[in-house]
Amino acid sequence: MEDELQELRNQIAQLKADNEKLRQDRAPASASSGVGTSAASAAPTTPVIDRLVFVPRDRKCPMFRGRTGISVGEWAEEAQACMRARHLSQADQAFFLFDHLEGEAKEEIKYRSAIERQDPNKIISILKGLYGCTESYVALQEAFFSRRQQEGETLQEFSLALLNLMEKVKLQAPGDMPNADDLLRDQFIEHVCDGSLRRELKQYVRRYPRATLLEVRGEAIRWELEGLSAGMRGRSNSVPSAFGLQYAMHGRPGIEATPTQTETAQTGRQRSRSPRYGPIICNRCQQPGHIARECDGPRVLGRQQPPLPAPRRGNQPSGN
Repeated sequence: MEDELQELRNQIAQLKADNEKLRQDRAPASASSGVGTSAASAAPTTPVIDRLVFVPRDRKCPMFRGRTGISVGEWAEEAQACMRARHLSQADQAFFLFDHLEGEAKEEIKYRSAIERQDPNKIISILKGLYGCTESYVALQEAFFSRRQQEGETLQEFSLALLNLMEKVKLQAPGDMPNADDLLRDQFIEHVCDGSLRRELKQYVRRYPRATLLEVRGEAIRWELEGLSAGMRGRSNSVPSAFGLQYAMHGRPGIEATPTQTETAQTGRQRSRSPRYGPIICNRCQQPGHIARECDGPRVLGRQQPPLPAPRRGNQPSGN
């Protein structure tokens, strides 16, 4: 870089010297021009401004090898940018593209017709047809609509995967896709792993119907960074529902779990459903095998029960 700057400075100095020499050569001619000389000398001269322009002539263009290395789309964009920086003619562009091919890709262009080899647009079209996406439009659509956030995949990685699939779909589509942005946004919202986040994003889209995928992703990342942990949101998706209450109480340090009405009710139900052991004892006659509602025998008071008054019956005389 220092050598290039020094070379440019030397060129500027040389141009200044040449310019000064031209001015000196034109001075005698202007002095002998007669009447027009005084008018020309009276006119104000425009100040000369020196400008330093750096042209990146040595921009590196990657080599394209076919099925290995850089993709044909990325290589074509980089090659076209390099050709624009060099201001190459159409013939030079074709030679430039051919010089940056290797292996199978170079052999493919080598044996094409002269008309195709000398046209840079045809060279790029041939390479994209051979090494571009080979999947059908229907298969790419199916891959896009079945894409979901994977376990351990971040929101940014998931959104970039959707953008990559949508780009392939648009390249293979027979026509334009005006609703591509809405499809990207809706696919992202519907298939994030966190159910609470999914509900929040749907509410966000209701408030802002024109929101794009990047705006929705920014809202999702902000929602995650706010510290809405599983205990604050309720039950986490990765925690079983049977242990949801216990997880919420013990998940945060510094807070002791206290019995709640739900736990008390569950304990009561468990006690009420506890199994009985031994035969059924009648509370009336204290004999096994039946209950008091079905008993016809005399009432016998149990040992552990306080004495109860005998029930009165209208059709029986009271005992003496």
